[in-house]
Amino acid sequence: MNIPMPNPYNMPASRLLTISAALLLASLVATAATPSPTPQPDVWPLPPLEYFIERLPAPPRATSYRDRLDLSDAVARQASMTPAQVAQAQKSYAFNIFYFSEILGPGFTPKNYPGTAAFFQKLAATANVVIVGLKNHYARLRPFQAHPDQIKLLVKNEPGYSYPSGHTTRGRLFALVLGELCPEKQRALESSGEQVGVDRILAGEHYRTDLEAGHRLAKMMFLQLQKDPGFLAAVNALRRSEWASLR
Repeated sequence: MNIPMPNPYNMPASRLLTISAALLLASLVATAATPSPTPQPDVWPLPPLEYFIERLPAPPRATSYRDRLDLSDAVARQASMTPAQVAQAQKSYAFNIFYFSEILGPGFTPKNYPGTAAFFQKLAATANVVIVGLKNHYARLRPFQAHPDQIKLLVKNEPGYSYPSGHTTRGRLFALVLGELCPEKQRALESSGEQVGVDRILAGEHYRTDLEAGHRLAKMMFLQLQKDPGFLAAVNALRRSEWASLR
């Protein structure tokens, strides 16, 4: 049986207006119900998380001998801290690429090196994908959380877990890349990047094994990025422009 469709030309204007409004409302509801795609960070490609899990040692089990050594080390470091070391730990908490101006000179600023700033923001985002994945996988509590009666938090509380140390990973990775741009200062850059990690123990946020994992992770990332043509092209572009001569 065929049901005749109503002819809109024979409808009263009020009914046409009601139908149009209903159709518009349905369209708006459908549009609102469709979730917007989550914007993806601008990163260079790295292997999947499983690649790093397979190659990075797991953190010490809680209360194991190695875990107790980690705690003893952190307690001893905090007990012997000087005011200058506390100030340094608080300074490096806000670590970014221009922390290395103490090695590269006062002219190493975002104003003078805007391309470098953008490059290392992307590099930090690239590293953080893996760092956060590993932290969530291992879920090791930070020292001040696991041992609040023995370890003090001396910087702003940072969300997330302890293993591996993100500051250490980025400090080491940034130093390795800067060494490609300024090889004559590579040793000093790596030493400065390593200090960023040590500061994290003093601050109560990390253990020694977190730092060791961060060093290894940074090296793995660096070797993988060296295989990526896009990453190498970006490094070479900086070398020919902003790093042609250090201002």
